[in-house]
Amino acid sequence: MLDSMRSWRLVAGLALTLAAAAQAPAVRGVVTAGNGLPIGGAVVSASGTAARTDAAGDFTLPSAAVTVQVAAPGYLTTTARVRDGAVRIVLRPAPLAESVTVTATAGNQNVAAVPISTVVMGAARIQTAAPVNADSLLRQFSDLGTFRQTSSLSAHPTTQGVSLLGTGSSGASRALVLLDGLPLNDFYGGWVDWLRVPDAALDTMTVVSGGASPLYGNDALSGVIGLETRAPTATHLDLRAGGGGLGTGLGDGSGVIAGRTLALAVRGRGVRVGGYVPAADPGAVDNHAGVTAQDWAPVLRWTPTPRALFALSSEYFAEDRHNGTVLTVNGTRLRQLALRGIVSAHGTWDGSLFGQSEDFHSTFSSVAAGRNSEKLVLMQQVPSHAWGGGLDWSTGGPRWSLLAGGSFTQIAAVDSETTPPFTGPPARQENGRQKLAGGFAAAGWSPFAAWHWTATLRRDGWRNYGAFQSTPAATTAYPDRSSSAWSPSLGTVWTARSWLAVRASAYESFRAPTLNELYRPFRVGNVQTLANPLLAAERYRGAQAGLEATLARGLRLDATYFDGTVANLVTSVTLSTTPTLITRQRQNLGRVRPRGEMLDAQWTPAWRALPGLTLWSSYTHTAARVLDAAQPALIGLVPAHTPANNFSARALATPHGWTVSVTERAGGRSFDDDQNQFLLPAFWSTDLYLSHPLPIARALRLAPYLAIENLTNRRFAVELTPDALLSSPRSLTAGLHLAWGKE
Repeated sequence: MLDSMRSWRLVAGLALTLAAAAQAPAVRGVVTAGNGLPIGGAVVSASGTAARTDAAGDFTLPSAAVTVQVAAPGYLTTTARVRDGAVRIVLRPAPLAESVTVTATAGNQNVAAVPISTVVMGAARIQTAAPVNADSLLRQFSDLGTFRQTSSLSAHPTTQGVSLLGTGSSGASRALVLLDGLPLNDFYGGWVDWLRVPDAALDTMTVVSGGASPLYGNDALSGVIGLETRAPTATHLDLRAGGGGLGTGLGDGSGVIAGRTLALAVRGRGVRVGGYVPAADPGAVDNHAGVTAQDWAPVLRWTPTPRALFALSSEYFAEDRHNGTVLTVNGTRLRQLALRGIVSAHGTWDGSLFGQSEDFHSTFSSVAAGRNSEKLVLMQQVPSHAWGGGLDWSTGGPRWSLLAGGSFTQIAAVDSETTPPFTGPPARQENGRQKLAGGFAAAGWSPFAAWHWTATLRRDGWRNYGAFQSTPAATTAYPDRSSSAWSPSLGTVWTARSWLAVRASAYESFRAPTLNELYRPFRVGNVQTLANPLLAAERYRGAQAGLEATLARGLRLDATYFDGTVANLVTSVTLSTTPTLITRQRQNLGRVRPRGEMLDAQWTPAWRALPGLTLWSSYTHTAARVLDAAQPALIGLVPAHTPANNFSARALATPHGWTVSVTERAGGRSFDDDQNQFLLPAFWSTDLYLSHPLPIARALRLAPYLAIENLTNRRFAVELTPDALLSSPRSLTAGLHLAWGKE
């Protein structure tokens, strides 16, 4: 009888335990990166149980838990507290992993899974670099080309274009630059205001090299550069302040106040660079080229549920520049407002709207022989407005994924030009409007676990309309023009071994000429460049093949061969040359063929003498030639600003508590004009960064630093117009880096 009662008690207790377990609330949540997009394949664990996130970042743990731990390759392992059985977990990229591309592929993917060349620079490498401007940091990617080698701390903004894969550098970028998902390319001119990019808050830089129009449309002709700041998920303060050589003063910081569902982040920076005299043989007219700039960008984030994120951001940017002579100055005032929402419901929906207004002004002069006198010849005021938006939807399973979306942009600008005697109404006005819209669909499929295919197709259309030239004598209307483009791509990645991935891809992309290229003339020294309202869009058709190998002892290699042709390349073609004036016009070249090889390496040797040592190197060889042109003399020549060889190397170590970083850059010869007459020499440059933290408190970290750019003080020509202008001399700055709060 007693045994029978014990058995019944055991059975009843087991039944009650199972019933309680069945009723115990499960933990459900979503795992995302700082950009709000989901991370698939992350491992979530708690109380001896574990689950893996699906393509939408969703997970479910079968038992209740107070805290969970999340780990994903390329991200910092994170612990999060669970409230009400639901949680949203945001992962930060690991500072030295440099293996996850966050923005520039419209998702969060491991670099080895992307079918076109992708390289990432992590926070440790960014925050221990001597330069504080993003364009100088990006030059460590050897396949990236800038119109001039001049830093954005001294260059005219209209020369700050960027391109990839030897597609030719110009003032208008042939690569799309994104900061936290919003375009940095100037909507009117295509150049990039690099001083809008923060320093202390920057977390990752991703460079995806290859035709990216299938996903991103216009401006992504040769690739995408994704810049991501630290997500506002924890209360913290990060400040960097310093000053020194060339009259430099810098204050850059970000602060976050984060609650359960609301977070307010404010980024701000102020930069002043007195600059240097760029003329190789200066005369009385020559002055310093420098800049004074400020940028403020508050962001309000709201996460009403773990499956929804909304962000309202704004920005005010202002800069004033001296351009190297007494009479040449320019300035920019930019205001932007943007709203973004990401919702997980039957897939992931990512939508955004933005509006922007900008006022740009610049003066131009002619310089007499001997550079002892100059005359103001043109003053320009260019107010412009742009607005647009986009919506993407994605979903997927273990072996498939779908992505579809669309975007639109509308731009309006007025170029008001005043010439001597600079009184009365403008001598000429150029008005123009531009609309761009497109949609795409992309599919991914893995027939086997180690083999993945991606196919994308996009259709874009654009229209230039309402354009006219107005002078006191007459008004001339330009005809409305419209065009369209298909942008397909197909790529595959085969993980042949756990340490080896092989990729191949083919693509077509496009870039529509900007309103600046169509309607705005300008003059630099004794070179006058005319606009061209009849420009056609550039078309790029290319392919690449590569491999990524992770070898023993911390060595990772990435090699790529690329080939392609650019039709209708927009370039400045020389029309006439006199002793006092070179006249050029923006025109379409027939075809240009850039091809070459890239090799990137990262090595982390376990050397006791240099703890924490990591080495990076990047080399690109490019053979670019003009195949067809309306001017037969240009056939066979090298496109302007396309060197055959580019190399960079970086070493970062932490011996005895110090942070030591050395960067070496070298570039081959290139030409400053279409006719290959002005030869820019090869160069090399060395930067040094030193820092040592001071023991203050656990939550407060203070680190003095010393940064030296162009350590050996080697100067080289960056422009021939035809007078030589030189690169910056050695610059030494010192300062403090302060951080408070959770890292």
